[in-house]
Amino acid sequence: MIATFKKILVPVDDSEHSRNALRYALGLAQTQKCHVALLHSVGRIPMLIGGEPREELLDSLVREAEKLLAPYAKKLREIGVEPALIIKEGRAGEVIVQEAKAGDYDLIVMGSRGLSSLEGLFMGSDAQRVLSTAHCPVLLIR
Repeated sequence: MIATFKKILVPVDDSEHSRNALRYALGLAQTQKCHVALLHSVGRIPMLIGGEPREELLDSLVREAEKLLAPYAKKLREIGVEPALIIKEGRAGEVIVQEAKAGDYDLIVMGSRGLSSLEGLFMGSDAQRVLSTAHCPVLLIR
């Protein structure tokens, strides 16, 4: 039996591993003609920050995330795939699992490590969380 995918979620943090994951997602999107969503988590804003300052900070983080996602989206558009762009607040590992389930994605393609070099000895902590709790297959890329 050959696995086919209709919806792929690609978490993006602009690490080298994330860029490598996009290359695999590009290949899958091109050969399987599937929907691709790019996801970026802006992190968790402390509850101590509220009201207008919180909204301003979140707006700034979203603008930065849009800039980060733009080159990834461009590469998908170059092969004829119009990606969904998703920006969420929260811990990356949790956001990825929640979005994959809520969006009924059937594959997550992500880097094995993110930008933080302190978490996880062989595999990033977000990758470990996703791999152990996702409802669908996870393709980890180095």
